[in-house]
Amino acid sequence: MKKIVLFLLMASSTLMVLAENKVSSQENLARKNYYRAVDYFDAGDYKSAVKMVEAAEKALNKTNPRLSYVKANALYKSGDLAGTQAACSKYFSTNPIQDNGYFEMTKILDDVTTQLNEAAARRREEAAAQKEAQMEAAARAEVEAKEREAVMASAAERRAKDAEEQVARDAKIADALKAAQAKNTKEAYQQFLYDNPSGKYAAQAKAEMNKKWPAPVRVMRKNKYGFEKAGNLVVKAKYDQASEFCEGLARVGKANKYGFVDEVGKEVIPAQYVAASNFSYGYAAVKASEGVCYFIDKTGKKMNGDVYADTKAFNEGLAPVQAANNFLYGYIDTKGNMVIDPAYNNVSWFFEDLAAVCKNVGGAKRYGYINKNGEAITDFEFEAAKDFKNGVACVKKNGKFGLIDKFGAPITECVYDYISDFANDGYALAKKNKNNIYLDREGNTWAKVNGKYVEVKF
Repeated sequence: MKKIVLFLLMASSTLMVLAENKVSSQENLARKNYYRAVDYFDAGDYKSAVKMVEAAEKALNKTNPRLSYVKANALYKSGDLAGTQAACSKYFSTNPIQDNGYFEMTKILDDVTTQLNEAAARRREEAAAQKEAQMEAAARAEVEAKEREAVMASAAERRAKDAEEQVARDAKIADALKAAQAKNTKEAYQQFLYDNPSGKYAAQAKAEMNKKWPAPVRVMRKNKYGFEKAGNLVVKAKYDQASEFCEGLARVGKANKYGFVDEVGKEVIPAQYVAASNFSYGYAAVKASEGVCYFIDKTGKKMNGDVYADTKAFNEGLAPVQAANNFLYGYIDTKGNMVIDPAYNNVSWFFEDLAAVCKNVGGAKRYGYINKNGEAITDFEFEAAKDFKNGVACVKKNGKFGLIDKFGAPITECVYDYISDFANDGYALAKKNKNNIYLDREGNTWAKVNGKYVEVKF
């Protein structure tokens, strides 16, 4: 480009300067900026070349073929197609027919125009494809929404039918409680609770049993635990740890070792275990000093010869155990039989005949629910899963919370930032987009106004 600088400057009526004539300071500045633009262009610094051309145009308060030529070339080299097209338009507006770069500018403008048209066509095609994809996604979302509505409607019908059947089940349980009341023995009440560990009659039976056969209560004297009954100390306050009585025995601890005492203070099982649960279904889970875990009866005798890496107390007739060979959890019954094979990374107790269990799915911990036959009632798709209570459980999926029923069907979608436990009034507090609402056990949304619940659409 330098070879033609002198010729081009002389060809420009504005930049042409004769030695014998004086030039204005602005023309001199424009000439210097033009030279600098050419130098930047030859050095490959196209951005600076454009700046120098624009400085020259500002000094002259106009452009000319040479300035537009350099600017168009610099923009073209830098890939600025729209800028190149604008610079070419300015170039041709200066009537540069005699200019040395006229035909070159014609080719550049044709190439840039072609590229811009092709880009515009691609954008139109992409926009059309995007619009089509959006329409397809909207159609799929509509179908999925209808499917979810159908699933939820079917689940609601099943819950309604189950509620009707529950009336008959409750009648049988009420008859069983009447039978226990007629026998009027602690053993009869305890057997009723073994057979019916949850539901409205369980709380009634437990309250009646505790009232008829009150156990000693835990007290503290001089930083030690003991038990008293009717104001009399029946178990001396000499223990570092103590639980309340369960099934006639209380867990007590000395120097981080645990054993059990009966209601008259007799140490029926010496403090020898490094960990122990309360008694439930006639057995306590214990951990020996050598690290193995097993179950003992109320005489301290092992349930059977089986030992485990970890154990939890019985609940609803089953106890979680961790197998020593693979460190996975399963469940045993009160005879020590492994009724659900150890296949889970973590498990909860059974509540209302269902348990939340965890598996490794694709490198992530995911929860699902199983029944007492070990059958999965949900997929392993939840990041968290709470215990069932009154036929409803709270689950977490994709960072949001929702409710499911005891059949594994959704009551609500997982769209809430938080869901509390259900209160005694039958409502749970939920948060969504920083708004507080209340959910009933059918997933209906409510607001609390002046202490009263008002159903709202949310």
